Amino acid sequence: MNNKWKIKEKLEVNIKDLKVEPIVEYLLIQRGIRSKQEAEQFLNPDYEKDLHDPFLFRDMEKFIERIRQAINSNEKVGIFGDHDVDGVSSATLMAEILEKLNLDVDVYIPDKLTEGHGINKKAVDQFTKSGITLMITVDCGMSNVAEIEYAKEKNIETIITDHHIAPDEIPDVVAIINPKVKNCGYPFTGLCGTGVVFKIVQAIYTTFFPDEMEQLKWILDIVGVGTVADCMPLLDENRTLVKYGLIVLSKTQRIGYQEMISVGRMPISGNKIPTAETVAFQIAPRINAAGRMSHAREAYDLLRETNSLKAIERAKDIEQKNVERRKITEKITKEVEKIVESDFAEKPFIFLVAEHYPVGIVGIVAGRIAEKYRKPVGIFTQEKKESRGSFRSVQGIHILEAIKESADLLTQFGGHTQAAGAVISNDNLDDFHLAMQESVGRQAKNFKKEMIEEIDLEISHSEITFELVNEIKKFEPFGEANREPKFLIKNLRLQEIRGVGNGDKHLKLRLVGEDSQIFNAIGFNLGDQKKDLVVGEEVDIVCNIGENEWQGNVSIQFKLIDIGRFEG
Repeated sequence: MNNKWKIKEKLEVNIKDLKVEPIVEYLLIQRGIRSKQEAEQFLNPDYEKDLHDPFLFRDMEKFIERIRQAINSNEKVGIFGDHDVDGVSSATLMAEILEKLNLDVDVYIPDKLTEGHGINKKAVDQFTKSGITLMITVDCGMSNVAEIEYAKEKNIETIITDHHIAPDEIPDVVAIINPKVKNCGYPFTGLCGTGVVFKIVQAIYTTFFPDEMEQLKWILDIVGVGTVADCMPLLDENRTLVKYGLIVLSKTQRIGYQEMISVGRMPISGNKIPTAETVAFQIAPRINAAGRMSHAREAYDLLRETNSLKAIERAKDIEQKNVERRKITEKITKEVEKIVESDFAEKPFIFLVAEHYPVGIVGIVAGRIAEKYRKPVGIFTQEKKESRGSFRSVQGIHILEAIKESADLLTQFGGHTQAAGAVISNDNLDDFHLAMQESVGRQAKNFKKEMIEEIDLEISHSEITFELVNEIKKFEPFGEANREPKFLIKNLRLQEIRGVGNGDKHLKLRLVGEDSQIFNAIGFNLGDQKKDLVVGEEVDIVCNIGENEWQGNVSIQFKLIDIGRFEG
């Protein structure tokens, strides 16, 4: 492969009084852990001890008081969500807790294809017609100053619950529950939208249902899914929420999840706790498929469903949408690859616009193209007057900064360092494309196109034991800010090489180490490397270390990331 390998800088820090293997201690140090207390909390998350008090949020008392007023006045409450996994999960939890308070609730989730992100006046008008006097946003709202003012004109008060960075101008609302608002009082900024709603649910249970606090654990399945799907750092409170959330998901009481898992034939059951990776690659895409292919309300309805037969039908429908989404994504990706290789080989930025690109999947395609060609990408769907689409970037290129340079050409835009979205007038497409080539080009001058593969540490053959595998398991759940450790293992002899999977898509190796140790390795999507390997030769590998169970037998297995000869 073309990756450049680099072992992380050696850190000479000892964790006092912590009795663990040196490799474990070193991996903890790499994750910023410096004390025995931090290490024990990281390795052994405790639901009863690790969660912060929800009333640390400065506005939580205001939230509770306004809800109490709504109950006493018999008000109707509108929940405005978002169309991704975090938005749908947030809306689900908020609706359930407000209904438990016997409030009359309406939920509005915008159409990804026509409405985009954030509050819009159409939703406000619908809430007005429904007699709603209090609107609660979930996973959005911080940038909707004009829309919230419009709601106020319609005699609707607003509470914002969000986790996105607060802009300079903050909407005038009853309360804001957002860990990223300056001086909000909350000690952890990494919560997703669903995590924020969980803190609200905690506060409501503490106030209204103190004798039922134990029931809160049963909603951790949806909190864990929202946190993983939104790529939140799996540290601090999130680590505890996801760790327990995955356990609850394995025995979920939510019929919608049960049927989604059954229809999708996912490896999740009371005896099989899912990994964060299973959530990210199996559950999250199915929930997102509803919004990408039709409307996210369908995913919300599945999560709220209480009738088994209806849940089965809803799950089957979403499964079919996910299958369709995959097929269309593959087709468009292959089409885009051909254009990229013929028209963008020498250009720093890839930009494609077409009427037949489904707006629901352009972000996925952009991400795949960016990863393959190591360039920032914009893929847009052209409509009659405007085009809307998504950007994905690569290490070293701040795509949002590049976009901001051409803000005057855009109707709407927003995003982060590596991902963004925008709406552009069709009259401005050519000018925007040229401007982006220039702005990305300036950033790219100092950008190395080669992929830097950071390795946690090099280990010897004798250190690869079941004891090490069990210690690594304590680092789960893996995800953002806590990636699965990558190891360099040198001088392994290739004993067997074969392709496996449909079309030999994957690479299966049998490797011989020191003292004739035998190790198995699987390289997902590395089947094309088979032609470059020769039985008998020695190789170095970068891999994750885990175990594989087959017919009752458990063995150590490497998950290949890269293979070759390491220099340095």
